[in-house]
Amino acid sequence: MVNSEKNKTTSHNHEIPEKFSNIRALLLGDIMLDKYVYGSVARISPEAPIPVLLHQDEKSMLGGAGNVFSNLISLSGKHHVLLSLAGEDENLSQLKKMLNSTGAKYQLFLDPERRTSLKMRFIAQRQQVVRYDVESTGPLNRQIQAKILYEVSEEIDFVDIVILSDYSKGFFNKELIQDIIKLAKKAGKLIFIDPKDPDFSSYTGADFIKPNRKELQEASGISLKTTDDIILAARTLCEKYSIGNIIVTLSEEGMVFIPGNGDDAIHQKISHSPAFFDVSGAGDTVLAVLSLAIASGIPLVQAMQLANAAAQVVIAKPGTATLTQAEILHYLNSSGPGRDIGVSGIDFSEKIVTLSQAKEIVKLWKNQGDSVCFTNGCFDLLHSGHLSSLLQAKKHGDRLVVALNNDASVKRIKGSSRPVQDEKTRASVMAALQCVDLVILFDEDTALNIVKELRPDIIAKEGYTLEKWPEARFVQGFGGKVLFLERNNGNSTSELIDRINYLREKQNAE
Repeated sequence: MVNSEKNKTTSHNHEIPEKFSNIRALLLGDIMLDKYVYGSVARISPEAPIPVLLHQDEKSMLGGAGNVFSNLISLSGKHHVLLSLAGEDENLSQLKKMLNSTGAKYQLFLDPERRTSLKMRFIAQRQQVVRYDVESTGPLNRQIQAKILYEVSEEIDFVDIVILSDYSKGFFNKELIQDIIKLAKKAGKLIFIDPKDPDFSSYTGADFIKPNRKELQEASGISLKTTDDIILAARTLCEKYSIGNIIVTLSEEGMVFIPGNGDDAIHQKISHSPAFFDVSGAGDTVLAVLSLAIASGIPLVQAMQLANAAAQVVIAKPGTATLTQAEILHYLNSSGPGRDIGVSGIDFSEKIVTLSQAKEIVKLWKNQGDSVCFTNGCFDLLHSGHLSSLLQAKKHGDRLVVALNNDASVKRIKGSSRPVQDEKTRASVMAALQCVDLVILFDEDTALNIVKELRPDIIAKEGYTLEKWPEARFVQGFGGKVLFLERNNGNSTSELIDRINYLREKQNAE
């Protein structure tokens, strides 16, 4: 039997940061150097019928087990440990430089007979043109295998979980995996495995295994056409190899959890996928989130919900990517039921973020291809003039970010009698509006610092000229659009306050 669940906004998401930070992982696996070369294609080579890529930029990042490591660190801190394998070649120094920058503990076992794994992707117009790989996949040196096992025995008592990220590049063999599982079991540690070997006897005794549909089909020999087929295949393997649980990732269909004890399976579906996606490293992110969440004691349905959300965040980013807790939580709250119609039950305070959080979220939106519009103001007593401006701004962008002057800033600009409503109230009212996607409170007299950090595609405001609007000049300077909003005459907060005072005086006089 299977229970189906869709991602839902929960009331316990705020507990995630503290719980994640309590978990220390020992991660082992195949590390890679991921390189992305970006360019444009405008012609075909005269030498052969192939596109000519004109170089524009390039980036390097940790891939394979290195990407799992990066995600663990970005989600919960620098207290994790990585053990991996590399060759003594030109890619080693760059790999070590990136690992050193994490500030976390790692050890690379060097084999002069091997090549450091490299995946170089050439990309034009967000499409991969070609991928160039350098790697060695031969069997592990026996002396190095003994050193790896010794390091595991040294670290095992100081971690909470053990994670194996297998990319079939030669780090693992059946003997090593079984020895690690036995050490973990003896020490009472949970062990999570992302498998590549179709012979699941290698993973006998593991607590959690995370294959995708193709890997499960190859391991079980069962054609996986339905969810029932997936459950049957997973349960067969759990029983045959004493595997505690199997979590099968199904791309846009979410994931299915199959407990080895025969309890009901759970199919956790996703709510939506981004228009643009790059699946590089998504499985690494899912492995990191599931491991941290389950080890933290977060209920399984919520752990799967978090992992699904994390996958949707990272596939919206170009290249091998990591994410933060803020991005996961924002995804969950912005894609929950009723988000698009503004019904009750949504915690609108999730829209109120810090500048650093907003920067991450705006980057995510841009990676998804969304245009970001920005406006700012005091918005003391929300009236029809404000609504008119906000609705005009939202028409020109997919997302609307509103920067709100805090109370101290309003007093400096408007005088000691203002604001009428405090910043918490004004921010909550603004966040409750359907057309507003993010709210940021700021203390400065202008929003120029926020604009410099967010670099919105569009900036919008009424009643300003370019000469007296430094934020707009900055946006215009990097090619953004400046939008002069139409003023809804007869509406202003000052006039509204004057009217209220007049009516109060009139009532008192009567």
